[in-house]
Amino acid sequence: MSTYTRKAVSGAGISFVMGLLAMAVAYATRVVLARYLGPTDYGLFYAVLTFVLFFLFFRDLGLGHSLVKYIAEFKVDNRYNEIKTAILSVLLFQLCSSFILIVFFIGFAETVAEQYFQSEKAPLMLYILVVYIIFSVFFILLKSIFRGFQKMFLFSSVEFVKNLLVLLFVFFFFKLGYGLLSPVLAFSVASILLFLLYLFLALRLSQFRKSRIVDFSHISKKVILFGIPLFAVSFAEKIISSIDTLVLTYFRPLEEVGIYNVVLPSSLILLYFGTSVATTAFPLVSELWKKNDVRRLTEGLRLLHKYSFLAVVPVIFTIFSFSEFFITLFFGAEYNSGARALQILVVGILFFIVATINTHFISAIGKPKVVAKMILVAAVLNIIFDLLLVPFLGMDGAAIATAMSYTYVFISSTIVLSKILATKYPFALWMKQLIAAVIFIVVVSGIKELLSLSIWLELVASVLAAIVIYIIVAGLFGLIDMKEMKHYLSLMRK
Repeated sequence: MSTYTRKAVSGAGISFVMGLLAMAVAYATRVVLARYLGPTDYGLFYAVLTFVLFFLFFRDLGLGHSLVKYIAEFKVDNRYNEIKTAILSVLLFQLCSSFILIVFFIGFAETVAEQYFQSEKAPLMLYILVVYIIFSVFFILLKSIFRGFQKMFLFSSVEFVKNLLVLLFVFFFFKLGYGLLSPVLAFSVASILLFLLYLFLALRLSQFRKSRIVDFSHISKKVILFGIPLFAVSFAEKIISSIDTLVLTYFRPLEEVGIYNVVLPSSLILLYFGTSVATTAFPLVSELWKKNDVRRLTEGLRLLHKYSFLAVVPVIFTIFSFSEFFITLFFGAEYNSGARALQILVVGILFFIVATINTHFISAIGKPKVVAKMILVAAVLNIIFDLLLVPFLGMDGAAIATAMSYTYVFISSTIVLSKILATKYPFALWMKQLIAAVIFIVVVSGIKELLSLSIWLELVASVLAAIVIYIIVAGLFGLIDMKEMKHYLSLMRK
């Protein structure tokens, strides 16, 4: 148990820290772009980028997650020939898919710009992003290799380095006077450098040069067949995260698209916690399930459910209570009309953090089709609610649609995982967590109303008081168990 505990906690810690750094740099990039470009051009850039990234999921087929699974399994028996074969099969498939997409973007750039973006600036942006489409294949593949070998520092550092390079090149191209094209050029150049920086490390780790290709068709078939349901999951998740922007672009002004692309990523920052934990758990869960060690899987899931929710509540409801202040602080007063949408989204994110852990568990134990079905249902719900709400409520309607889809995934994934592992639904735990969360927000809101201080003093005083009371309540409810925490810390030291 100590080995897996040490792996899980250290891996999650590394992913979480690097994720926070990557998130901070990405957020800084958005702040810079929002202030340099203004809501309309900012909205156009993210409308174009979202459009491109959305279609990139058609090339993925879930092969990244599938590659992680098979590298983890092949590594157990030192089957490096199979690892090399799996890597090459994924690379060849995704390169072919990328070239099909490139032909599409180049051939229809003018039409899409006129009919959808309604901007003459869009075609050149699409042409330049072709470079990003090509080289993103390579650095995403390198990330999968690092993750499959459970080299969590290398895996999580890729996103941080990418975001840092983008930020630096954004400043560089702004300095040269490229204006709206600056972030487009930054993403494209950063993708090339990222590939060059990590290529040698991935080749050495996978023993690529020493290995040979074996049984290519059989291994390719295994990787692709496992990946297809995961593709449905990834594609549906992309719909959930992108459809708001795509529908807003069609029905609403680009200025509103820009404001929503301030509040949506501001809420998604919080998802890094769940993603970092789930990403680390994926290969470990796959390995434990292969060994039929259900007891450790059940205990690990219980701990993740308990402490992930406990950790994120103070952050989420602090942002909820001071949403307009945070938007104005980072992006400027011209974006603060998105405050209500931000409040709606962060509540949805609270449920989706736990849902992300659940879905990674279900996929890792070999049931990606189950995850695919529930995410596809969530995506369809998101599309339906977007089409119904966005024309009338704008970005608030988009936020409601996304929050509802997140909540659906949380409920359905918990039910499915409880059946697989033969565990009871954690109703008692949920009720205690809900009460603690309500107490936190009531304390923050109450102190805000009572105090007549500067906004900074109100924030510090109300949040500190709420955290103290929240910890006390969590302790009384048994949500914080010091003996349990000491036990797992001792296992890590062994």
